[in-house]
Amino acid sequence: MLNINNPNDIDEMKNYYRTSDMINLINFFPEVSPIENLTIVKDEVDFIKNKEFIDNLDTMRIDFLKGRNIVSGIETTGLKDDFLPSLKRVKEKDSEGVIVLFNVNSTNSERYNRLAGITVGIDIGENVYIDAVGKGFDGREVSKSICTHERYYIPWFKLRECCIGNFKNFQTFQITDEEYKKTRLERIKFLESLGLNYEIVSKYIPETYTVIPDIIWLDLIKNILKKLEKNEDYLINSGFKNFAIGGHTEGNKFCPWQMFDKSRFELVKTKK
Repeated sequence: MLNINNPNDIDEMKNYYRTSDMINLINFFPEVSPIENLTIVKDEVDFIKNKEFIDNLDTMRIDFLKGRNIVSGIETTGLKDDFLPSLKRVKEKDSEGVIVLFNVNSTNSERYNRLAGITVGIDIGENVYIDAVGKGFDGREVSKSICTHERYYIPWFKLRECCIGNFKNFQTFQITDEEYKKTRLERIKFLESLGLNYEIVSKYIPETYTVIPDIIWLDLIKNILKKLEKNEDYLINSGFKNFAIGGHTEGNKFCPWQMFDKSRFELVKTKK
């Protein structure tokens, strides 16, 4: 087992795709990362040996070593009762695959009960582009280019004047109700595939598109956009001129999970 609270483990943890992305976010945007006690469990023996510690962790993702293929088609609930079954499914696909466990310092909501999923793409000195999906969706759809409900484009020289009062001026796309209904059906089908109940799920995903509320955009402007110029030199000197930040909302806050460079972002988008 590897844990971010052990400094000797961090370099090895960075050898994994998703874990490395999470560590990047913790390092560069610690105020917005909800992740605590980031841990990698390598196999079932590791799981059983550390069961007492693992019982205190509440959220999961799957991960693979850099340089190996990212295996698609392994969907999980992300919740505690799926930890060990997910580890077994990962091993069936890739013997070096792992599960990543952690706690979140915010309410851990159901996947159908979130206000938005958002990816912020940043080209420092050039522009910021935002892809987002609305209520009942999460970061999966935008990070994997499955669908987008709202899109924004902000030239770098406009960042300083960007505020909630003029944010909608930067919008370049909003999905039509007809197209939205298709994405809604696909979303419900996906959630059902995870074992979630149709009657419950369908109540939380609006039948017509509901725009992402201003309180979410205000949080993103304050905690992401306004810090980009301030940290411009630091990010570039650390190798992050082109990168993306992605995740979903918890309550009224944007709680991104990961920060990845442009090459990694393109790889993520191809793995639907």
